[in-house]
Amino acid sequence: MFRTRKAVAREVLNSKNFEAELSIVARKAGKTQAEARRKALGDLLAMACIQVPFFGFLLDRGLGSLHTRAWSFDVDWPALTRLQSEHAGKPLVFLPTHRSYADAFILMRVLLSNRMPPTYVLGGDNLRFFPLGTIGRRAGIVFIRRSFKDDEIYKLALRRYMHYLIASGANLEWYMEGGRSRTGKLRPPKYGLLRYLVDAMEGGAVRDILLVPVSITYDQLQEVGMMVAEEAGAAKAKEGVGWLAAYVQAQSRKLGKAYVRFGEAFSLREARPTGDDQLPRWTLDKIAFEVFQRINRVTPVTAPALATLALLSVRDHALTLQEVHDVIEPLLDYAAARNLPTSALGALHSVRGVEEVLDTLVRSGIVGRHDGGLEPVFYIEPGKHPVAAYYRNSAIHWFVNRAIVELGIMVAAREGDGNALTRGLDAAFAWRDLLKFEFFFSEKPVFQEEITAEARLLDPNIRALVSGQTVPLSVLERAPFLIAHRVLPAFLEAYFVVADRLAAHPAELPVEERKFLAQCLAVGRQYVLQKRLRSPECVSRELFTNALALAANRGLLQPGAGDLAERRRQFAAETAAAVAGVAAIGDLDYRLRHGRRHLQ
Repeated sequence: MFRTRKAVAREVLNSKNFEAELSIVARKAGKTQAEARRKALGDLLAMACIQVPFFGFLLDRGLGSLHTRAWSFDVDWPALTRLQSEHAGKPLVFLPTHRSYADAFILMRVLLSNRMPPTYVLGGDNLRFFPLGTIGRRAGIVFIRRSFKDDEIYKLALRRYMHYLIASGANLEWYMEGGRSRTGKLRPPKYGLLRYLVDAMEGGAVRDILLVPVSITYDQLQEVGMMVAEEAGAAKAKEGVGWLAAYVQAQSRKLGKAYVRFGEAFSLREARPTGDDQLPRWTLDKIAFEVFQRINRVTPVTAPALATLALLSVRDHALTLQEVHDVIEPLLDYAAARNLPTSALGALHSVRGVEEVLDTLVRSGIVGRHDGGLEPVFYIEPGKHPVAAYYRNSAIHWFVNRAIVELGIMVAAREGDGNALTRGLDAAFAWRDLLKFEFFFSEKPVFQEEITAEARLLDPNIRALVSGQTVPLSVLERAPFLIAHRVLPAFLEAYFVVADRLAAHPAELPVEERKFLAQCLAVGRQYVLQKRLRSPECVSRELFTNALALAANRGLLQPGAGDLAERRRQFAAETAAAVAGVAAIGDLDYRLRHGRRHLQ
């Protein structure tokens, strides 16, 4: 039966228990029941949507085609078919990564191509303008406010609307990162909509819900330049008709492939069993953490990610084609040894294949190429380091544990007190704690197993080499590659900026986040210009925000504690030592590479 959006809004408003819940919220908000009801109806009318096949066709084949024409699709169709057959009849909630405005259009095309029903997509109301808003509200897009932290009536309306959608058997889709990633890797998740989903299931809307992690990554994105500029302090462009026209025009240039991978779906009921089931109940953050870990497990290593990884680690000089290939080749062997998900990397085994990938980045203005000398050399174009880092970071999670192993071995080799294995493992856990707001590490027992496995990959005889209190630096010198200086500097340098500014902040004054982040952006830019920091991409609001979250987790933000100033200085010293540790790996790698070249 066809329902209008207004009819849907009124149906939710008149649903069981809504009036009773509204009366409680109204009293807290200082409104009469009638005032609260009018506001709730207005909120529901703003978010309610319907699915009309004609408008779904317009959204997919009209606006969708314009948004997605820049890429060919590389989809794990067997995984989607398994999902469709094994979980038929259960509501599905797709939880994709968010990299581009095109994400939802790409997933829509993929699902429809596999004859799956369209999802209801919960997205920001910043896109509720003509024609996207007009079409979207009739094609299953639920436009919600970007922020409604203190609006209890709006929260109630959204929670009850999600209950309504789930009870109707609809499939849902939203982006847990809360916005497009500005760094190329997963952002910390937002929990609000997940909380409402759990409430709907536990409130009896449905017996069970399947959460489907989805990885959507790209060879290249035309919008990356603007996003990284925003991260460095530029104002965000306001979405509207003019903005949409410019975006669609930019999508006319071919940008390679879009990769869609489906992580293993899991039951929300099993994660949140009832008390009678005698099973542990996962917290919301653990559920979100599990979603993101499953996304990471299927996210492929791409050719642009490896090419930019190679070039970003040499700040002050260009690389020949052979030198780029020499960096990438052992990484391909490593990916094969670990059976990592990859995407058409076979061509990178040849110098010619590496050149083809680099030339696509040259045409995009990210990489420079100089042909006037003895042989071509390649380098990151000035000002494009954050853009190149975005592509590198799409696969960075696969190399973080390896980087931590290298740093642990460096610590164990330099410090002679105690058991070498214990020192190295303690160092690994310290790095894990420092970076826990950046990367989705496994729980500690599993992490220890992963670190042990990484160490064996680095050198199968490592346990025999590490005897008692000593570990030889030759373990690193003989390694087929070193990676810490290629993947971690920007994160650690951003953390150093935050720690440095915290140490300078009066301990008796509160930290005002907006002003503090603005100061970090300004000081970080200064330190990069002075060459005190080597990674221009470290000047990032997103990275500074994560570092501030770590500081809060360590109790370094609230004024008043007598030892606060000293603990802040210790945090600054810790981050400075971390930056120096990674630089030491880089210096070692430079000496080894140049030494090998001179010996050949």
